[in-house]
Amino acid sequence: MTFNSQITSPQQAAEELALNRGAHELRLLGAGVEFLFFSTRAGTRREGYRVPRARVFDTVNNPGIQALELQRKELRLSAWALGHGVPSANPTELVDQGGYSVLVTEVIDDDQTPVNQQALGAVLAKMHQVEPLASEVARCPDIYDYLAQRIGDRHSRISTDHQLPALPKPTHLAKVLQRSLHRVSQLHLDIRRQNIRVAAGEPRALFDWSNALTAAPELEMARIREYAQIPENALDYMDILAGYRAYGGTIDESTTAWAVLRLDAALMLAGVFTSVSPNEELASVFLNRVRILLQAL
Repeated sequence: MTFNSQITSPQQAAEELALNRGAHELRLLGAGVEFLFFSTRAGTRREGYRVPRARVFDTVNNPGIQALELQRKELRLSAWALGHGVPSANPTELVDQGGYSVLVTEVIDDDQTPVNQQALGAVLAKMHQVEPLASEVARCPDIYDYLAQRIGDRHSRISTDHQLPALPKPTHLAKVLQRSLHRVSQLHLDIRRQNIRVAAGEPRALFDWSNALTAAPELEMARIREYAQIPENALDYMDILAGYRAYGGTIDESTTAWAVLRLDAALMLAGVFTSVSPNEELASVFLNRVRILLQAL
């Protein structure tokens, strides 16, 4: 592990780390809003580097979050997933490279085939039925108070530039959630094709656990319901739900809590497409979704 104060970019951090580890053939395999993922070879061994774009994230959905905090979370939850039969990449170590926290991990190839939606639903059902990581449960014991406040904060920020209907008070939203949601599962909360490694249609690994929380499975499925409206996410909610139920997963879409959880997802996506990753068409879609869901409340 080395520290080089001259490192000024994630690309440079990856290059320096590969050099220090005797690795070569550095290739960029994926690029998200917050992280880049590189692969390298060290002899016959392949390894991946998950490198943050910044040392501290300050976006509409991750204000003032240390990259190191998210990398530690990825390390914990990848290891938890593997220990419970949930497909994930095996994390190796977390290193500091010039002030960039880099997660060294297994490289799992993707053959670019469409993901089997029902198989994905079965993976999620299994994940929701096993014991969540106790330390993750302890990190946010008042999860529905937290979600209600998060909804209020995001609504307030987006309302400064876009006209939205009024939002019920966070205390009311928290009560709505607490009345209907009682189970606690480990949730991924960023399920989309970009975060799944696939072979012959079968999910081989889920990765990018940055958004993960422990809460009722409805929160996961409500987010997937909204994500499915983005074509590049390549999700079919009804097929996923069929696989989920076939494997024993259960959710209740009939309560007001379901609309609140979908609102949480729609607000997050509206924030992304109006600021972090501007997209006029998708911004319009999710601002309208927010308005419809608010009217339903």
